[in-house]
Order: sequence, then structure tokens, then C-alpha cells
Amino acid sequence: MKTKLLLLSAISALMFVSSCSSDDDTITPSIPELEALELSNCSSGIAEGETLILENRNNGVDYIINCTYPVNGDLIIDPGVTIQFGTDATIRVYNSGSIQALGTAQNKVVFTGEDKVPGSWKGLYIISSDVKNKIEYATIEYAGAVGDDGAILLWSDTHLKMNNTNITNSQTYGLHANTNNNELILENNTITACKAPMYLDASYVSAISNGSYTGNNTDAIIVDRGFIDEDHTWTKLNVPYHFPNGVDVVAGGNLTVMPGVIMKFGQDSRLFINEGASGPKPSIIAVGTAAEPIVFTSIDNVMSAWRGIYFDSPNALNEIGFATIENASNPDQEGAIETWYGTVLNVHDVTFKDIQNCAIHQYKFPADPDTLTRSNLTYINVANAFCQN
Repeated sequence: MKTKLLLLSAISALMFVSSCSSDDDTITPSIPELEALELSNCSSGIAEGETLILENRNNGVDYIINCTYPVNGDLIIDPGVTIQFGTDATIRVYNSGSIQALGTAQNKVVFTGEDKVPGSWKGLYIISSDVKNKIEYATIEYAGAVGDDGAILLWSDTHLKMNNTNITNSQTYGLHANTNNNELILENNTITACKAPMYLDASYVSAISNGSYTGNNTDAIIVDRGFIDEDHTWTKLNVPYHFPNGVDVVAGGNLTVMPGVIMKFGQDSRLFINEGASGPKPSIIAVGTAAEPIVFTSIDNVMSAWRGIYFDSPNALNEIGFATIENASNPDQEGAIETWYGTVLNVHDVTFKDIQNCAIHQYKFPADPDTLTRSNLTYINVANAFCQN
């Protein structure tokens, strides 16, 4: 009898639920998660003119790549997709191809290594000028195997917009781009636990805005010696810029350095504003504020570690103000600031510190007008404030 009563109670409950449900109610069946799919067509990859869309298949690894996967068409990666790479695997985006990793703040695209150790896979290699190239709201981790030298490695004539992306645990650099004619937009990215955040040609420094770049072996944007021959603006980041081999502002170049920027120079290097034989005269405007001075110093914090700033330009825009210049001047450059004949320069509100020879050294013929303006300068441990030939 007890069993029958329990059965009737159960039937009654079911009837009650059914009577309370409308005919329009539908039950959505759960969608089973799919196993990770290996992209194994490594000889052909994505052909020119083709498009491959990688969709989110599950809550774990969606796709596996164990080779050098060539992209000659369009690769589109949806939000939430995770791609796992085997040892030395990589995606290579060639001239006719493009990559769009389109994550969101809630559903990032993840590129990761199977072994979960720095350098376990090569990274993303992009050789494409396609304006569709975009990486946003992504995580790139455990890449940068030695030899390719970057979790993202860009070759000449590449276009890339990368924003809100986290690069971490690269065995080498987070981003490596020191070849010619790239077009980059780098906004609000975070690079940490890498050899250094970025290794860039000097012409790409102005592509960086905001972001965080601490927690690396070297907390600095490393700038390969390059030539500034257009209008560029370098902004303050939460790490300094390192110039191991210096940098040149040449004909047609106009460099603006914003308040708070820290520029550190390698042994015997210099910042050279060089008019050359022809072309528009180059200039530098490096004007900080009292609260946020611009700092020109050395990577090695010792006296005479770098040459200094050398001017050979009659451009009336040349100005250095509210700045600190330290550890400059050595046997190859007598002045921490050195000006060649005819240079026009306004130097004001600058502190010279730990200068072995001259704070300012001017080359000038006695009969020539003085085109060097100096005001409100401070000298700390400086051998000579001003020298003239």
C-alpha cells in the first residue's frame, strides 16, 4: 500500500507540473561540448582566398596545433577560443593572409603551450600588410622560443593592431618588431614575465599607448637603433625606454618627447639630431614639467656611460626643458649636450648631473650669431658648465 501511495503522489506531482506549463514553453536541450580539434593540414593550412573561422567548441582547449601552420587566407578566431601549441609549433601569417583574434573582456582568445613553460612554442609570426590583422582581448603565453625571439614576431611591411592583450611567460621578448615599414597600433596591452616587454625599431615607439610592462627580466622597452624621419611622439609608460645603440633623428624627422619619459642609453651611444646633407631639418622637442621631468640617462648607472645629445640642426623648434641629463659626456663627445655650428637650440630648466666633461659644449665661429639659448640650468657634480670652441 505504501508503494502505491508513493507512486500516486509522484503521478499527481507530474500532472500538476504539466497543468502549470503552457503549450508555448520549450525545453532547450544542452549542447554537448566537442573535443579539441587538431589543425593537422600543416602543408596547406589556409589557402589564399579562403577563410577559416575557429569557433568556441568547449570550455577548455578548442584547437591543437603541433606544426608550423601556414595562413595564406583569412584566419578568424572567435571569442573564448583556446588554441594549444605543441613544442616549436607556430602560426605563420603570410603576405596574402590575415589573422583576427577577436576576444572580448569576458571571453578572451587564448594562445597557450602544451608544456606550460616559457618557450614551449614559437609564437605568432606575421608577415602581412593586411589592415584586417588584429589581436584584441587575447592572452599569449609560454611562447617565444629562442631563435624567433618573440611571442609575436613581425617581419617587414606588416600591419597589426593589438589592444587589451596580455603576453606572459615568453622565453624571449613579448613583441619583436625591428624590421622596416611596419604599421603598428599597440594600445592598453600588458606584457609580463618575459625577457623584456618589446624589442622595437625606433620608428615604432610612437605606436605604443598606455599598458603595463613590469615584472619582466628587464623592465624596459628596448629600442633598436633606427632613424626618425617623420613626426613621432613618445609618451610616458610605466617603464623606461632603453637605447643600447642610440637613436638618430634625421632629415624630415620631428620627435616630441612627452613629460615623464625616461630614456636610457647604452655604452658610448647618443641621441643624434642630424640634418644630413639635404632634406627638411630635423628637430626634437623634449619639454617635461616640474612634476614630471624628462630623464636622459644611462643604462649602466655610471659617469661617462654614454655620449649625450648631439645637435647638428638649425631647426628653430629644437628645445629641451624641464629635464635631467646625467652620466653623459665621454672622450667621444665633450658635452652632455653638444651643438655643431649653426645649431638652434633652447635649453631651459635642465639639471645636469654627474657629467665628467662639459654640461654644454658649443661649436661656434666668433663672428656668427649665438643661436643657443640657456636659462635656469642646475649643475650637480659637473666638471664644466659650458665649453665653447
